[in-house]
Amino acid sequence: MLKLKAIYFRHFIILVFALLPLLSFSQSKREKKKKAKCEAVSEQDLIKYASLSDVESSIKNAKGWAMQNNGAWYSMNNQIPFPDQKANRDKSGARKLGEDNFIVLELRKLMIGNKQYNVLIKKYRDGKYEFPILKENWTDFNSLDYYVFSSTKLAKILPDPTPFNQKYAINLNVFARGTIKDYDHKNWQSILVGNAQQVHFGEKINGWNLILAVYPINNNDNRVCRFRLIKSFDNNYLTSIYTGPNNWKRIFDHSFYEVKFYTFQNFIEQAKEDYIPVNTSSGAAKDPYKNFYNWGILKYQTGDYIKAIDYFEKALDANPKTKDFMVYSYMGNAQSKLHRFNDAVGSYNRALQMKPDNIMDYSNWVRNYFNRGVAKYYLDDMNGACIDWRKALELGFGPAHDYILEYCNDKEK
Repeated sequence: MLKLKAIYFRHFIILVFALLPLLSFSQSKREKKKKAKCEAVSEQDLIKYASLSDVESSIKNAKGWAMQNNGAWYSMNNQIPFPDQKANRDKSGARKLGEDNFIVLELRKLMIGNKQYNVLIKKYRDGKYEFPILKENWTDFNSLDYYVFSSTKLAKILPDPTPFNQKYAINLNVFARGTIKDYDHKNWQSILVGNAQQVHFGEKINGWNLILAVYPINNNDNRVCRFRLIKSFDNNYLTSIYTGPNNWKRIFDHSFYEVKFYTFQNFIEQAKEDYIPVNTSSGAAKDPYKNFYNWGILKYQTGDYIKAIDYFEKALDANPKTKDFMVYSYMGNAQSKLHRFNDAVGSYNRALQMKPDNIMDYSNWVRNYFNRGVAKYYLDDMNGACIDWRKALELGFGPAHDYILEYCNDKEK
C-alpha cells in the first residue's frame, strides 16, 4: 500500500513540474497582454509623434465627375470615370480603376532639418498584368503617391476669407515626390522619409511638381468644393500654364473631384493648426520661452523626443517661474516614451501642481492624472496607478474607466 502511494506521489510531482512551464508561460502571456493593451490605449491618449507624423487630416469620400463624349456628366464614388461611358461599364483589369481613383487622401507632417513640411499622400487602387501586351492575368494591389511641400503653402490652398465661386490653382513647389507600389507589403513610411532626406542632402534630385486646383462653390447655402491634383514636372513653363489665371477656367471643364466644402475646409485647416511658427535663432526670438517650447513640440511631433526634452528644459531655463503646465505634460510624455518613467512621474507631478484658471485648459490638465497612472503602471506601482486613474475618471476623463475595470476592480470583471 505504501509502495502504491509512493508511486502516485511520484507521478503527481512529475505532473506538477511538467505543468509549471505552461502555467508560467500562461501567466507571462497574460501579463504581456495586459501591458500591451495598456500601452496601446495610452498611445491614443498621449500626444502622437513619429518620424512621419500620424494623419493630421484626411478625405475618404468624394464624387468623381467626368464629361462624357456625348456632352453629359457622369460621376462615380472616389473615382474619375472615363469620358467614354462604354469604357466605364468594363470592370475588368485596369479598366476598373477608371481614369483616376483614390482610397484616401491624407495630410501628414514631416520635419527635415529645421523646416516644417507637409506630405500629401494619395492612396489608391492599383494593379498590374502578368502579360501587359496581352492584358492577361491582372493582379490587384494598393499603391500610394506622396508629395512633400512647405507647410506655408497650406495658407494659400484655402485663403481666409474663402474666395467662393472662383477657380484658382496653387503651385505646391514640391520638395520631394514618389510612388510606392503595393505599399501594404513595404515599410512605406521609412521609404518616404528616406527619399525626402536624400533630396535634402543633395543625394537625389526631385524633378516633379504638383498643382492643386481648387474651386469653392457657394450656391444658395449649398457649399461644395471641387479640386484636382495635377501632376507636373518641375518646369516653370508648365507651371505657368496651370497656375495662370487665364487657364483656371479650363481646369475643371472635363473632370474633377467634389466634396462638401466643410470636408475640404477641415482637411486643410486641421493641418494648418499643427504649423508652429518658430525662430531658428533663439537670440532673435521675442519670447525665448515660447520659442524653445514650440521647438520642443515640433521635435516631439516628429519623434525626436530626446531633443524635445532638451528644448523643454531650455524653455524652463528661460522662464523657470512659468505657470504653463503643458511644458511639463509634454516632457512627461516624452520621458515615458523613453521608458524614463520615474522622470515622467516627476514631470506629471509638476504639471498637476499648476491647476489652470482657464476652463479651456482643464481637460488637458486632468489628463496628467491618467498619464501619470500609466507611468506608475510600468513602474509596477499598481496601487498608485489605480488611484490616479480613479482621480482622472472622477474629474471627467472617461477613458480611465476601462483601465479601472481592467486592472483595478477585480470584482467588476
